[in-house]
Amino acid sequence: MRDALEELVRSQTCDVIGICVGMQMLAQRSDEGQSPGLGWVPGHVRLFDEQRFSGRTHLPHMGWNDVAPRAGEALFKGMEQDARFYFLHSYYFEAAHATDVMATTDYCGNFTCAVRRGNVFGVQFHPEKSHQWGIQLLKNFAEL
Repeated sequence: MRDALEELVRSQTCDVIGICVGMQMLAQRSDEGQSPGLGWVPGHVRLFDEQRFSGRTHLPHMGWNDVAPRAGEALFKGMEQDARFYFLHSYYFEAAHATDVMATTDYCGNFTCAVRRGNVFGVQFHPEKSHQWGIQLLKNFAEL
């Protein structure tokens, strides 16, 4: 299946979006295992450091959280302010290049919650569980 994906995404430049673990698969590598990721967005998937969390916070990061998109990102059109999405994860995407970061979220410190490199998009949150914001994001993706 990897060859078919590489052909569609890299050669034919079809838009693709990775959601949650799908976003993490876009990275080059992960703290979670030894196998390489797709490497379509340079970066490393890291486990949150729970020792830095307050007593009220723990893993997994589960629930609603504000998302701060970078200005002008088509995926977040119509959601420049007050966008909230549903999260469920213990790992975050550490992008190798700041230009690949589309949005951030604060969970005991800011982390990347959306990436983009060309026609490759990734979001750590679950748009399918995120009410009107998720519907708008998926609509925006379909209209790219």
